[in-house]
Amino acid sequence: MNEVDEHLLELVQSGDQEGWRQFVDRFQRRLIAFAVKRVGSVATAEDLVQETFISFLSSQENYRADGELESFLFQILRYRIIDHYRRSGIHREVPVCDFIKSDANEVVTAAVSTEPGVSWYARRDEQDERATSALAGAVRRLAQFLQTGERFKELQIAEGLFFARRRNRELAAVMTSSENEIAVVKRRLIGRLRDDLSQSSEPLGDWGSDMTLASDLLSRVWESQRPSCPKRSTLGKFTLGILPPAWAEYVEFHVRTLGCSFCRANLDELNPDTSPDEHDVARGRLFESTIGFFSASMGPDDEGPQPE
Repeated sequence: MNEVDEHLLELVQSGDQEGWRQFVDRFQRRLIAFAVKRVGSVATAEDLVQETFISFLSSQENYRADGELESFLFQILRYRIIDHYRRSGIHREVPVCDFIKSDANEVVTAAVSTEPGVSWYARRDEQDERATSALAGAVRRLAQFLQTGERFKELQIAEGLFFARRRNRELAAVMTSSENEIAVVKRRLIGRLRDDLSQSSEPLGDWGSDMTLASDLLSRVWESQRPSCPKRSTLGKFTLGILPPAWAEYVEFHVRTLGCSFCRANLDELNPDTSPDEHDVARGRLFESTIGFFSASMGPDDEGPQPE
């Protein structure tokens, strides 16, 4: 978690109302951009983002600081959208990636809504939590290794398989790779993760021996951690056309071909269609609609500093 998010989280947990206002302001536009693409209505999107902030307040204790706060909020919103359709009698998946040239109905996803928060962050027994945390650490180290070495083709394959949950042949169709090459890279990446985990104090048994099981578990971790998503500063440089060519090609693949819905929401925020006045109105609505829940979540003896 970056320093700004860490500071905001501390303010929120201390009951600081101005901190909550800044928290809402920091995340609401990218969350609304994500929801609008999924539900097609700004008003409904704002309602779902309101539900997301309220769910966050009731499930803060489930947030694991080793992941990005933005990712935690996106995951909550994703399940709120699934619930929205379920309440209407519609079963609709909300894939994390809108993979180019693919049928959304074919996306392999395990997004199952749970209450009160996100299933990934739901409480689990201590041993399982430590083991899964070890895998999350290994995934982050793998992504960092590939990014630092600018091994972007391998990273694209990893994202396509584990983040977008696509099949070898689908990736081969949009990359200059054969199905066999993708299969070889997949086994090599899983082998590297298995070697990393073998040094952990919480090894995951024979993890990696069952490729199907390994892929599903990796997808859950990758969706939660988003270790390869470009930073907002990188996305900003991408919009300005000032990234080095290799990085620009990678980001283009990530947001256009892979169709990462989280990064596309960030790009929508960086290139807003709404005016500053409209943004201020939306921010005010969301703050006013959640401040009561925020105060209630602090309890009568925990309200923190109040504005004079």
